[in-house]
Amino acid sequence: MIINNLEELKKFADKLAPILEDGDVINLKADMGAGKTTLVTAICKNYGIYDTSSPTFALVNIYQADRTVYHLDLYRFEDPDEILDIDFETYFYPEGAITFLEWAENVSGYLPDDMIDIEIKKLDENRREIKIADSTERARKINELLSN
Repeated sequence: MIINNLEELKKFADKLAPILEDGDVINLKADMGAGKTTLVTAICKNYGIYDTSSPTFALVNIYQADRTVYHLDLYRFEDPDEILDIDFETYFYPEGAITFLEWAENVSGYLPDDMIDIEIKKLDENRREIKIADSTERARKINELLSN
């Protein structure tokens, strides 16, 4: 899917947000500045969460309103075992919450098998290509629901 501007990104988030379920772990794969945090912010607004920020320095942001959302930025992890310093199982196997991961590849040995990969490619200053990989049953279901 090609997103041409911020308004289209918000519309995509508005379609995706009600499809997501507690227990979903979404891996946002993208370069810096591609819109990972912007997408999470747009999705969170659908859950009544309006105060979001990038978790780059905090590592984990927890948002609660109509739903609970965990947002992790694992960019600064140099060794996958560093994930053992936080309560990663809470976030990687969330009960009653949805988790968004940025830079998940930095802790590859610890990631859940049923994670949903969403790739955001920056095409130019405003345009993005968003793909949800068909790598898990849940991801295939989300793609099916989005196409309807």
